[in-house]
Amino acid sequence: QMSVKAKHFYRRALPDSCVDFASPEGKKLFTEALLEGNASIFFKLSSQFRTQDDPAFCGLSSLVMILNALEVDPGKVFNDYYPVKPRKVWMAPWRFYHETMLDCCVPVENIKKVGLTLAQVSCLASCNRLNSELHHAAENEDSISSFRRDVLRSVRGDDVVLLASYNRAILTQTGTGHFSPVAAYHAASDKVLLLDVARFKYPPHWVDLRLFHASMCSVDKASDKSRGYLNLSLVPNTRPLLMFGLRASIVSSEPQFAISLAAWNKFLSEPPLEDESEELTLACRRFSQCFTDFAISCKPSESLCPKQCTDVETCTLEAVKSITTELRATTPAKLLLSSSVAALLFAFPFDADTTITPRASRLISLLDVERKSFSIDTLNEIDLLRQQIATVICTCKLPLKFD
Repeated sequence: QMSVKAKHFYRRALPDSCVDFASPEGKKLFTEALLEGNASIFFKLSSQFRTQDDPAFCGLSSLVMILNALEVDPGKVFNDYYPVKPRKVWMAPWRFYHETMLDCCVPVENIKKVGLTLAQVSCLASCNRLNSELHHAAENEDSISSFRRDVLRSVRGDDVVLLASYNRAILTQTGTGHFSPVAAYHAASDKVLLLDVARFKYPPHWVDLRLFHASMCSVDKASDKSRGYLNLSLVPNTRPLLMFGLRASIVSSEPQFAISLAAWNKFLSEPPLEDESEELTLACRRFSQCFTDFAISCKPSESLCPKQCTDVETCTLEAVKSITTELRATTPAKLLLSSSVAALLFAFPFDADTTITPRASRLISLLDVERKSFSIDTLNEIDLLRQQIATVICTCKLPLKFD
């Protein structure tokens, strides 16, 4: 039970470094920004402005706001996106994004404990039909100029949203890591408007662009990289992952995945066999030993209901059949006896490390030959899966020693 002496707060006072959006000065800044044409994206974002319902959900809630603002349709495929832990349409019959639907890169339960890194939010965005350009902030004028340029590109249109990861402490706010979308820019004062999803704590506010950029330069201890921002936009004529994926129960720091990854990296560091056929067979056998437990797939009959078919569902079903047929026809799938594990192999980001070994280079070449026969839908599936794997690897803590 909570102690009667526990402290409770009704919001926090904004520090002097910030200007309340609803204050006379804040209204003046917004009016001038609007007249300058530097607040167009505000209207789409404000129509979906939400409050995070968990202390660690700033990244999730900001992304939900952006997905709904950019009018991304989650689609019925989410019903059985993950057969291990089925996704749900928000509130039947409405297809609308909610935080609980975003777990393709990191389980929601894990996000509640430790939050998200910039790379993980980027992965979540990419899994949900957004093009995500990731920029880590750096303490130099070029980085500041690039950031200002991207801010202007976003606020002057209605199809690109800039989502920033920053350190509140640099703004003399309470707390540390946080995510907020930028909704407007005031040229004369060089300020940006932040729609802070922690509305129980701070209202939307203006902050100096240079100071805000400095807050993005701080290092996120979870990734050992500086914070930064994402340029997010809808990718037309694409689908989310339809068939394959990593198990939703994987946590990036899970020892078993780290051990499997270390074993695979050790294999890649060894010299390849001279015979290409024997090399591919050996690689598939070793990959299966390392990653079979982490691969999942859903049956087409589970993902769509034939009795209530619409044109969209028919098109999606055709894509699922095409992806499955193409992967089953590949040599790796026949050797692995599993399309889902083969999908992981084709998607594996060999360039996640700066050094590509001779064995990895050989394997990339062998897989590229097979990949040439893939359709756009299959290539899209593989690309999205690659981003998932790369995100997990990026934050995975490898064993100190592996024999």
